[in-house]
Amino acid sequence: MPPGTIDANKEILQKIFSEDFWFIIPEYQRSYVWQTDNVNELAEDLFFAFENKPDSEYFLGSLVLKRLISSSFPEYEVLDGQQRLTTFFIMMAVLRDLIQNEKAKNTIHKKIYQEEDILENVPARMRITYKIRDKVEDFINNFIILRDGTTKIEELEQYRESDNLSLMNMANAIIILRDYFVEKQEHIDLQLFVKFIFNKALFIYVSTDNTEDAFRLFTILNNRGIPLTNADILKSQNIGALKNDKEVTKYARIWEEIEGKHGDDFDRFLQFIRTILVQDKARTNLLEEFNDKIYYLKSPTKSKLKLGKETFELINRYNTIYEEIIDLQNDDLSNEFKNLVTVMKIGMRSDDWIPPIMHYYAKFGLNKIDTFLKCLEYKFTGDWVCGITPTARLEAMNNILKAIDNTDASNINRLLDNKKLFKIDETDFRGYIQGNVYGKQYCRYLLLKIECLLSDNTVHLSGYKYITVEHVLPQNPKANSQWRNDFNDEERQVWTNKLANLVLISQKKNSALGNLDFEEKKSIYLKKRIDAFHANKIFIEQNKKWNPATLEKRQKELVNLLIGN
Repeated sequence: MPPGTIDANKEILQKIFSEDFWFIIPEYQRSYVWQTDNVNELAEDLFFAFENKPDSEYFLGSLVLKRLISSSFPEYEVLDGQQRLTTFFIMMAVLRDLIQNEKAKNTIHKKIYQEEDILENVPARMRITYKIRDKVEDFINNFIILRDGTTKIEELEQYRESDNLSLMNMANAIIILRDYFVEKQEHIDLQLFVKFIFNKALFIYVSTDNTEDAFRLFTILNNRGIPLTNADILKSQNIGALKNDKEVTKYARIWEEIEGKHGDDFDRFLQFIRTILVQDKARTNLLEEFNDKIYYLKSPTKSKLKLGKETFELINRYNTIYEEIIDLQNDDLSNEFKNLVTVMKIGMRSDDWIPPIMHYYAKFGLNKIDTFLKCLEYKFTGDWVCGITPTARLEAMNNILKAIDNTDASNINRLLDNKKLFKIDETDFRGYIQGNVYGKQYCRYLLLKIECLLSDNTVHLSGYKYITVEHVLPQNPKANSQWRNDFNDEERQVWTNKLANLVLISQKKNSALGNLDFEEKKSIYLKKRIDAFHANKIFIEQNKKWNPATLEKRQKELVNLLIGN
């Protein structure tokens, strides 16, 4: 086939798993991610077609392949379709180990593995070679290539608990498919089912030896199984813009490592980068935002960033920044900075504050970063508590991004002293935090910030599995309790849900603790039977009584602390 040719055809499964096709899952591909529902659905659909439409073709989905012209045999990198292809690879091993007829066993085995023949100079070769980062080769040799490997259920069960995503899902797929076909074997001859999928089930494939064309096809076509995410297509666009295979391998691995680190939050991380570059509210999905507002594919001269190497380098740089100042891996950060970032991550309902601090660090490093974070947090918290709309709060963060761009390193004070940029309505803010805060979205955050402000910053706050808000004066004290003596009904109405009466505990709320009198509660807090936060604990320890006078003094101190007076 001449170089540059795009080949498209439909092929039955036995042809796909024949001498005409040898597959490579390249480094930049995702792990094997099909889970129980995906595998069951495929098996059930196939079996329904086999029993109800045995003479009709059954469409399996599409394969997008890059033909390797350097290979001496028909070898292809799989750009799209690896999840379904891998599942059939596993399914054939399961069926081989269940069927009793030796000739049928051998036929199926040849579909997944070519035995070495020294005399005919035929090398041993797997139908699918995996170069993905999960290092699945040993697993495949032990459980798929090895005859009767799929019968080793006890060993496979252990892999179901593996931290390695591919191995966990492959082991699960073997067990699920084996259970499914063992049950079917009681009613039908599995050889007839294999005959059906070999001859009636088919893929449509598209292949080319041109990398750019291959990745362009990848963005257009989609596997029926796991839908491509915006990040998947964004990756493919940038892979396709690279100059050579060495760059593809290098940057695909970088992308995979970053994606693996962020997991389900990877699109969120890419949104941070989008926000830093565009500095405006996102109006469409992530992919369109990058294509229309960053790459300007329709008007390349306006581009803020080039596809390919430049994009990978920028994403890698901001990943490092995220690790250093959001994951707090930079050892030169102060504990004051670490504590404030920690409580913001725990208590903020929105993460729109993250792009400005990342952008600041990218431009100015650690220079006055503590001061900038305090200004940023005060603005973000003030607008949130005062009920400013999410759109207006986001616009305020984008204005800070623009101000960072317009500030040079020699004049950071001009940015930090910009009162208009960080202005909040302090009258409204004071009014809201003086009022009943229990049940408000920002209640827990205000208490976390108080903990942060009252800490001595010798260590940084982290590691809390549960953080809940507890009333000291109960919401409904018992009629015969000391609380009824210390507070009349009007005083209880005034103080029950205010900041002064609320503390944080680092475990799930304890209903049995709720109505205890102060002396009993105090004893439990101080003995660590209930892990109250440090600043709360100190205040409780220093007070013998919890009454209106105590709360009035505490309320004034906490409000002034949050206002910054």
